[in-house]
Amino acid sequence: MDYRKIKKSNNFNKFYKILILTIIVFFVAILPCIVRAKGKIDFGKRNMFYVQVLNYAMPSVKSVSFNEEDMAENKFSLKDVVFQTFGISTNKPMSFVKKEIPFLSLGSDEKQESKMAFTPFKLKDNEVSKFSKDEKKQSKDDLNLQNKVVNLHDPKLKKKLGKTPEVFIYHTHTTESYKPGEPSNFDTSKNVCAVGDTLASELINNYGINTLHDKTVHDAQAYTQSYARSSVTVDKYMKKYKEFKLVIDLHRDSVSNKKAVTAKLNGENAAKFMLVMARKNPHFNTNMKIANGIVNTSNRLFPGLCKGIYYYNYGTRYFNQNKSNNAVLVEVGADCNTTEEAKNTAKYLARIIGECLNK
Repeated sequence: MDYRKIKKSNNFNKFYKILILTIIVFFVAILPCIVRAKGKIDFGKRNMFYVQVLNYAMPSVKSVSFNEEDMAENKFSLKDVVFQTFGISTNKPMSFVKKEIPFLSLGSDEKQESKMAFTPFKLKDNEVSKFSKDEKKQSKDDLNLQNKVVNLHDPKLKKKLGKTPEVFIYHTHTTESYKPGEPSNFDTSKNVCAVGDTLASELINNYGINTLHDKTVHDAQAYTQSYARSSVTVDKYMKKYKEFKLVIDLHRDSVSNKKAVTAKLNGENAAKFMLVMARKNPHFNTNMKIANGIVNTSNRLFPGLCKGIYYYNYGTRYFNQNKSNNAVLVEVGADCNTTEEAKNTAKYLARIIGECLNK
């Protein structure tokens, strides 16, 4: 037996154990302190920091301890946290420049920073190229979508408007927005609330369906707690009205390929819509009756407008679908669509709902 090899092996094992222990101490004790010292990362993101580290270091922990409910609503980026420890923000390009040119970081007060800020680039009105009417029309048609002529309204579906709301619309991710503008926007004329307004107006005026539209902002303070907040809103109205014929959590998707999420109906672009359902939700079977009705009706009246149903097992808090027999999550278009395209969809979606509820 070669004792020198055994001794060498033992020394290697000790070194390996010390290395592992050092890494664990760094991630568990030292790095969180650095992150907290920056004071710019909220509580929810610090929690997700530990989750991300565990997922990278020990995949078996992820598969055993974290399911889709933990990760479905997570915008946290481990890369962003690493950059922030060095005072660099991926959302602020100037932070990179200031690292290379320390002079630009002198002075912490706003007046001093404003003096050193670069003068924004601006063009005079006569220097901006204007599109002609033909060019604007061409720009709208650049997706080369096949136009489908369809019958939008059916007067026979309209009934007398009742006093009790039959449809309830709300938004878990209230600030989700469309182009032009930022992906998140508090302007209710540009975000998903604008789509909800159009849908509610169409249901009330053209189909006699009393509709309640709630615009409470649930996703601004902490994105990962959006469903916890929206569940409170749903509970409030469910307690007051007991049940609705349809409960819609209205969202928009995030897709880069606009052609994949856009249809052309009656000469106008309309954002395609999709339903999202939670299989393990205790009301899944009853929820699916209304969900399938919406999809089948859309395919019959407006082929190609609906992208179908996307399933999660649990989602996040079942997407609140455990609170009603008639709850669905609807994503109208994506961040690459315009607000007008999404509002166009609301008109067709109202007809589909009118068919499902009034026939």
